[in-house]
Amino acid sequence: MRGFSLIELLVAVLVIVILTSVVSLNVGTGGQDIERSDEVRQLAATMGYAQSEAELSGSDYGLLIEQNDTGGERVYTGSWLRRFDQGWAPPEFIDDVLLPFRFEPGTELSLALVDQPEALIGTRDPDIIAIPQIVFFAGGEVTEGDIEWLESRTGELLFRLQWDFFGRMTIMPKGEQPDDDAR
Repeated sequence: MRGFSLIELLVAVLVIVILTSVVSLNVGTGGQDIERSDEVRQLAATMGYAQSEAELSGSDYGLLIEQNDTGGERVYTGSWLRRFDQGWAPPEFIDDVLLPFRFEPGTELSLALVDQPEALIGTRDPDIIAIPQIVFFAGGEVTEGDIEWLESRTGELLFRLQWDFFGRMTIMPKGEQPDDDAR
């Protein structure tokens, strides 16, 4: 009987280590992709809810997206607002759906609206009444536009959420238009 030589065993172990590393790297980013996909789908669903709430209540609703730098990391947050006679403010009743939220870290957000191609996402002065970038009108219309999620390190486009005047949402992974069957 002849066994394996030391070099053959080392080569086999090296191949196994390389394959394990490649698989673990791919699995590691997969969880982040799933979380981000869930975030995009959740935002689209919540925007649809805000549009329905605006129509049913007869009051305009809005989404304000802000950017804050905390500890050297850029963090994006979203706040739901309702238009009152005195201006925009958080809704009087806060249900679980329209609570303020925080976007997943590790991405840059880009907001483009039809009337404002480069809508600013910035830090708000707390002494100034907030005005949302995206408005859901009581008549059923929505400020047309899209939000892009970009990888903060590479600038790679991860997702685009696009909506039209009537609030029809399209989720585009990597910015690619989905097949008609996938909508």
